[in-house]
Amino acid sequence: MASTKEIKNRIRSVGDTQKITNAMYLISSTKMRKARSEAEDTKPYFDRLRAEIRRMFAVSRDLTSRYYDADVDETKQGGRNGILVLTADKGLAGSYNQMVIKETLALMDRSDEYKLYIVGDYGWRFFRSRGSNVCENFQHSMNKPSLAMARDITRELLDEFDAGAYDRLYVCYTEYSGGMSTGSAMHDRLIPFDRDDFVPEGDETGKDASSVFEYEPDVKTVLERSVQSYLVGYVYSALVNSYSSEQSARMMAMDAADDNARDLLDRLSLEYNHLRQNAITQEITEISSGARSQRSKGK
Repeated sequence: MASTKEIKNRIRSVGDTQKITNAMYLISSTKMRKARSEAEDTKPYFDRLRAEIRRMFAVSRDLTSRYYDADVDETKQGGRNGILVLTADKGLAGSYNQMVIKETLALMDRSDEYKLYIVGDYGWRFFRSRGSNVCENFQHSMNKPSLAMARDITRELLDEFDAGAYDRLYVCYTEYSGGMSTGSAMHDRLIPFDRDDFVPEGDETGKDASSVFEYEPDVKTVLERSVQSYLVGYVYSALVNSYSSEQSARMMAMDAADDNARDLLDRLSLEYNHLRQNAITQEITEISSGARSQRSKGK
């Protein structure tokens, strides 16, 4: 049985750990709120950009682009796929990283050829250790997602696509579901975009658009140049969702650790008080026995 000194030292150690988990909870909460706020500030711009792309397709119904395709069969196995994987830089976030890795492995199994573009040190270490085909020159941290970071990632991915490194690009990330939750891991196709998502139903968006807007040098060129801006918004949204899910998962993990620490402190305090009471009782018993012995000798 542990001594009172050992239990007291353990209580102090658990208390120090509880302070760390509380601090990590508050830090994650602040980071998540800031990321969501910045994403909301940029959302109107990308919504407007999407509307303008829809207008271009409405102006020219036969408009085509290698970045937009309506014939990609998502149920078909195989193909040369590029996979953008968004993980955290570290653990201590419950099952967050493992969910993204599991989703990525499933997508890799569906590919004839694949190339991984990984954001986050955790995913980088995992896939490097298992010998996966990882793009060595693509190294980004998930420390703080920003539009500048999304632009850098988008530029590198488009350069790889233009160079023929892959035929389709997917992103594996975690969709933030609000509140304190780990979210759900999922994947979306980034390139080529689904053309049907931009073709408006009827003529509402394109009504008299050709007489109001003039595209220089032509609609197709403007559409091609708008791809990077739109993809930046898509990547930035995935980064923020993943980052928010990571912080939420870490908040849940730290909250659970705090609850466990509190339960452990209660048990240790109870055990400490029992031992202390037993020691006091033993001392009183010894004193009483000694007093009785002295009285007996005096008689």
